[in-house]
Amino acid sequence: MIHVLAADFGNVLSRFSHQRASEQIAALTAGRHTADQVYTWIFKEGRLEPLEDGTLHVDDFLSQLSTRFSVDDLQALRIAYKTIFTRVVPTCDLLARVKVPKFLASNTDPLHWEEIGRMFADDFAGFVPGGLLRSFDVGSRKPAHEFFSALVDLARRKLNAPSLQAGEILFVDDLAENCAAARECGLVVHVHHNHDAAGLEAVFRAHGILNSARP
Repeated sequence: MIHVLAADFGNVLSRFSHQRASEQIAALTAGRHTADQVYTWIFKEGRLEPLEDGTLHVDDFLSQLSTRFSVDDLQALRIAYKTIFTRVVPTCDLLARVKVPKFLASNTDPLHWEEIGRMFADDFAGFVPGGLLRSFDVGSRKPAHEFFSALVDLARRKLNAPSLQAGEILFVDDLAENCAAARECGLVVHVHHNHDAAGLEAVFRAHGILNSARP
């Protein structure tokens, strides 16, 4: 029986666009650099991962970004990098109807979290207090098993349920490799493709974790 829901953020509660970030940063360079150059530097040359696992500090990232693309306005860079999210209303509304305790399980970084925390504060109000598990706090990213161990431990602590088993947690993520790793750690999983809220609702109903009444 499922007693806990753990949901990914990106492509579950929200759409996001790294391309949009790249275009917004390139626009600050007054034509000196292209969005493709920005995208390659951040997302193909391995700078996102250390941001998300906490090994690259935000200030260092912004300083490097400023130097590489000759943009002195760090606040403008900050905004351009982080304003990339679009709330998925059907999925957020569906999660609000889940009747078991809810946790977030997200690969994210502190800059993105500035925007996420602001935009999704009302959604997160329905989650377990202190139940927002972020990779940069854990020091590991999905699909690492350490991330899922931290998730199970967090659920046990926050719910005061030391006997909670991994198999009593339903984990929802858009990436098959993350779900495969979660399954290896004993969690029940659902791969959420293409913002399919109807399919996700069917999964929730099958597990008996959905309230019938809409909020």
